[in-house]
Parts: sequence; structure tokens; C-alpha cells
Amino acid sequence: MLGKKMVSFEKLVHKGKGFFALYVGENHQRFVVPTSFLSHPLFKMLLEKSYSEFGFEQSTGLVVPCSVSTFEEVLKAVECSEGKFELGKLVEELI
Repeated sequence: MLGKKMVSFEKLVHKGKGFFALYVGENHQRFVVPTSFLSHPLFKMLLEKSYSEFGFEQSTGLVVPCSVSTFEEVLKAVECSEGKFELGKLVEELI
């Protein structure tokens, strides 16, 4: 469900101010997300994992080394942002 939401989200949003693209999973599925997500602790964990695996000088764009399903769960958690979500499996994959 979230995957479909993000696909339509990409069509509606012109990547520009307030949004950035990144690539997730083995097949580098493209997501466009709001820059406001960067301040969320889960997103910071993703960026730290990306840095530790690839560094920040990635010529192909920012790649996040986790599964698409985990990334979609992170997106849901960030969108809810009330702190009432289960981190268990997400955190295991991110660290």
C-alpha cells in the first residue's frame, strides 16, 4: 500500500525545494521524500548506515542499504511521528 502511495507521490511532486531523491534496496528503487524527514532519528540512522557502507561521495545518488520493505516502514513511522510505533525489526536491520 505504501509503495503505491509513494509512486503516486513521486508523480505529484516535482523534485525541488523541500524534497530529495534516494535509492533503496538491491535494485535501487527510487523514492522522493520531504527534506523534513532528515531530522527524524530513524532517517538519521539510515543516513549513518549509508555513510558507513558507501561514504557520502556516491556518484549514482544517495543509496540506502536496507530492504524496500524496511524503508517503507521507516517512512510510515516518520509520517506518524508520534513515537508510537514498533522499532524492533526496523532497528535490527538498520544497525
